[in-house]
Amino acid sequence: MNKRWNRSMQKLAVGSLLAATMMQPAHALAETAPPEQTSAQAAAPKEADRVSSTAYARMVPLRAAAEAIGAEVEWDAENRLVTVTRGTAKLSVKIGERNAKVNESATISMPEEAAIVHDTTMIPLETIRKAFQVSVGWDDAKGLTIDAADVTAAGSHFVYLLQNGRFPTASLMLSDKLQAQLPEEMLKGYWAGNIGILGAPKRLTSLKQEVTAVHRNALLGYMTDKSTPLGIAVRFDANGKIDDIFLPLPPAGDYRKPAYDKPELYSEEEVSVGEGEAPLPGTLTLPKGDGPFPAVVLVHGSGPNDRDERIGSYKTFRDLAVGLAAQNISVLRYEKRTWVHTLKTALNPAFTVKEETVDDAVGAVRMLQKDRRIDAKRIFVLGHSQGGMLVPSILESDKQKSIAGAIIMAGPSRPLEDIVLEQAKQALEWAKEAGQPTEGLEQQVKAMEHQTALLKDPQYSAANVPKNFALGSPVWWFDFRNYRGGEIAKRQSTPLLVLQGDNDFQVTASNLDGWKSALSARQDVDYKLYPKLNHYFVESDLPSTGKEYVLPGNVPSYVIDDIAGWLTGTK
Repeated sequence: MNKRWNRSMQKLAVGSLLAATMMQPAHALAETAPPEQTSAQAAAPKEADRVSSTAYARMVPLRAAAEAIGAEVEWDAENRLVTVTRGTAKLSVKIGERNAKVNESATISMPEEAAIVHDTTMIPLETIRKAFQVSVGWDDAKGLTIDAADVTAAGSHFVYLLQNGRFPTASLMLSDKLQAQLPEEMLKGYWAGNIGILGAPKRLTSLKQEVTAVHRNALLGYMTDKSTPLGIAVRFDANGKIDDIFLPLPPAGDYRKPAYDKPELYSEEEVSVGEGEAPLPGTLTLPKGDGPFPAVVLVHGSGPNDRDERIGSYKTFRDLAVGLAAQNISVLRYEKRTWVHTLKTALNPAFTVKEETVDDAVGAVRMLQKDRRIDAKRIFVLGHSQGGMLVPSILESDKQKSIAGAIIMAGPSRPLEDIVLEQAKQALEWAKEAGQPTEGLEQQVKAMEHQTALLKDPQYSAANVPKNFALGSPVWWFDFRNYRGGEIAKRQSTPLLVLQGDNDFQVTASNLDGWKSALSARQDVDYKLYPKLNHYFVESDLPSTGKEYVLPGNVPSYVIDDIAGWLTGTK
């Protein structure tokens, strides 16, 4: 699958790699790792050892402690030197010396010299704590212990356990609810299926902690046995238990703030959208000054999306938020359910677009209605891509009729299965034009044609799934098949603004004509076509292929102005 096709499929095809591999056979990853040893078993000193018992109380086996938090350990026998690498930090320890080096420059003075005891290198635990800035301890019975507040250490330890086949111990790190949904045997299959495709984590290259209104996240980057990078997000709840896992985490692009981003004109608050066991973390961007302000709820496209709708070097939702806030319009953006509660949604057999998108958008509107800084009579919804496609369903679910108006940005007017098939054919045409091999792409087109035919066939349903259905969750797809938002919207009276980029290969400009045709009898719908804008409403002078997503780009100010003008002109 070429990069162009793979990227568009990731954004528009439903379900993630997690869902697709969730039910891999549990025996796919054999228990090849040796049993865990306690520190006492690994390196208990004898009377004759030159390391005293007092010193041992402060000493730990270097390799066992370091590898347990994802570090890579190398032994130089000739120089009796141990090098430990974790992320960007490197610790160098020489046997018999009391000074250790960090990143070849800083020196750590150790209370005891590094020593070899029963073929095991022993160093003070405090040296590991300082070198890698981790909050860990050591228990003679259990080995390494980790402070629950140190989520990067806990997250990297969790990955270490999975990669070494220690699933019973890894399972204990899960929350009670996640343990119930993902028992040990399924956890094995989940891990085996994913690393079989993505590659097994080998070297921990980056670590970052992220705190939201819902989770504390360990964002970990690894190189794999396939020499490819792999990002993993391990999400912890307030009790220090793992509440969810997301992979593959896309790499951060080179996002650059737009010129219209003026922080002095707005403030941002971390908020939680929704109630119950699985709320969504989000950001409320508020204009400076006195309210109440009109507000916009941003609704994501297909696939897992963060609150910024980040892809490559773009952050379309962040651009919209800061741009509109500078024009006295507040904006609420939040993490999509499939991004922040990935496993829980993948394991939900009744999960449809209603649970994925519609319910959360309506819940976000309800949240804003309770905020006195927001004008409850001027709350709007803006949906991008699949989120735009679902705007009519969101309006239909708004039983209180509290949404003042809605904006559709690059929303398909035709069924999603047709859009995905169109993308497969486009990828094939590009390959032909470039003189590249096309056999694989031709097979993909034929496969998608077959899957689309199955979806269109009225004899099949979520209760009667064809045996060779291969698009992911049949419940999701058969609930959403043949969906045309215009057929719902033609019966509605909430004002609409439909925006489309003419340089969009994912949802082509012909979809704008589809909306116009379906809504031709309505007088309260405005349309705008932008010549150079791609799917994420960023200008591209060349025909969009998706390759330009890696280059920094922002939503142009004229789009912000058009949206703001329509919002403030709609009563």
